[in-house]
Amino acid sequence: MLLVIAESLSEEELAGLKEMFKMIDTDNSGQITLEELKAGLERVGANLMDSEISELMNAADIDNSGTLDYGEFIAATMHLNKIEREENMFASFSYFDKDGSGYITQDELQQACVEFGITDFSIEEIMGEVDQDHDGRIDYNEFAAMMQMGNTNVDTNGSQTNFNIDLRGALKLN
Repeated sequence: MLLVIAESLSEEELAGLKEMFKMIDTDNSGQITLEELKAGLERVGANLMDSEISELMNAADIDNSGTLDYGEFIAATMHLNKIEREENMFASFSYFDKDGSGYITQDELQQACVEFGITDFSIEEIMGEVDQDHDGRIDYNEFAAMMQMGNTNVDTNGSQTNFNIDLRGALKLN
C-alpha cells in the first residue's frame, strides 16, 4: 500500500512528509509514540483534543504496535489530506448551491461565475459538459467529476474550454 501511495506523491511531497516524520520522531527510533504525536501536532499548531489525537493514533496504527512507523504515518497523512480535500470540495459545491437544494442550477452557476469574475464562458456549454444526466442541473457527483478533470475539457465539438481551470483557481482547489 505504501508503494501505491508513494508513487502518487511528488518528490517534494515525499521529502516534506519524511521531514515531518523526523520532526515528530524526536527520539529517532523510527516509531512515533502517542506522546511524540501530541507534541508534534502542538508544534505545528494543530488544536486537537487528546481524545482526537488518540483516535487518530489508533486509526493509523495498523499493526496495533502502539506506535506509528513511517508507512503508517504516510498512510494516515494521505487519508487526512483526502478528507480535507473532500470537505473543501463539498464547501465549494455548497457555495454554488445557493438554495441548498443539492443541485446547482444554471442561474446559480451564472451568479457564482459573475461573483468570481469568470466571464469567458457559455453557461449552456458548461451545463452540456458537466450535466452528465442532462437533467438541467449539476449534482454533487457531476460537480466533483468536473473539478477532478485535467487542466482542460474537450467538448463534443473537439474544442477546449478552460472553465474548470478558472473555477479551480477561483476556489483555490489544486
